[in-house]
Amino acid sequence: MHFHQLLPIFAAAAQALPQSTSVRCREVQIPITVSTPRFIVTADIHDDWDAAALTLNLTRRDVTTSADPLPIEANMSEPVKSTYTVGATLCGNGGPTLVLTHGIIESKLYWNPKFLGSEKYNFVDAALAQGYSVLSYDRIGVGSSPKVNSLTDAQFQVEVAVLEGLVNYAKTKAHATQVALIGHSYGSYISSGAASHVPVDGLVLTGFSGTFDYFAPFVAGAGLRVAKTQNPFRWGHLDSGYLTTSDLYAETYVYYAEPHFEHTVAEYTFNVASEPFAVGELPSVLATTVNYKDIKAPVLVLQGQFDVSACGGNCVGVVNGTKELFTGAKVLEYVDNLPAGHNLNFHKIAPQAFQKIFTFLKAQGLKP
Repeated sequence: MHFHQLLPIFAAAAQALPQSTSVRCREVQIPITVSTPRFIVTADIHDDWDAAALTLNLTRRDVTTSADPLPIEANMSEPVKSTYTVGATLCGNGGPTLVLTHGIIESKLYWNPKFLGSEKYNFVDAALAQGYSVLSYDRIGVGSSPKVNSLTDAQFQVEVAVLEGLVNYAKTKAHATQVALIGHSYGSYISSGAASHVPVDGLVLTGFSGTFDYFAPFVAGAGLRVAKTQNPFRWGHLDSGYLTTSDLYAETYVYYAEPHFEHTVAEYTFNVASEPFAVGELPSVLATTVNYKDIKAPVLVLQGQFDVSACGGNCVGVVNGTKELFTGAKVLEYVDNLPAGHNLNFHKIAPQAFQKIFTFLKAQGLKP
């Protein structure tokens, strides 16, 4: 039996588990209007041959040169106004609030997994136990958020603007007295972009080193496939510009580090929690300069040592480069040696990692 055929079994089991946060959390639909220029993405993805060609272009050694092969035109469009109804989970009653942004090939289940034994991997539960309120959301194109055009809507600068709108929602509608942004992977870049534009009280980044020097192993190792043909049961409704990993073991390579995780957890994330990403997301983030120096909030960079995409498999000696990025931050702390791969929340070290985040936030004055 193939893993994707096990999906109904995994999903049914997840639904049957006790929802520990259900009495304190509610699902919300948040309309966010943005007006931002768009890159003209020229990628033309119809099948896995096209996905393979895109992989080559994104992993060439000259991808960052002036003659780079990124599939975008030099000029951007005029600002485009769009409204997206973002699917989110809001927990708590205001006060110090954590806004969580997940990464690529993920959904908001990254923060709030539901499977037997998932308690120690559940960041939302851990944050609620500390007294924080939490707003987690599915990025546009993912999960409970709208399925948008993979080229024109799902772009980095659009997602930054969406997060800025969610920060405003937290402050004006959800009674947040302080807001800290917690990002993972692609969500760390989105969180950094938002924190460079709007004032927040804290910024925590995981799956992040501030450099794309080690991006190629992630793209190549994922074995990108067109999601709608890779798994029609789950993703047949998506356009062909949504991509996913080739199989469980490719996803394990890019997101996990042996022996620091449980295989059953990787199987859960692959079969239930993972979601495709839109092809417009990668070239748009590679073509954007985040003004890290404009971030004034205290910053914590928290890294699994064996992160492939952030550090090429060993973050020691790499993450210290963030000191040159966050020159305007009130405080910068970093940890580069946690025994984990890219998906920090799903490794055995997760409970200790969560505590490091809460200790940092409280030291910066974000005390429930």
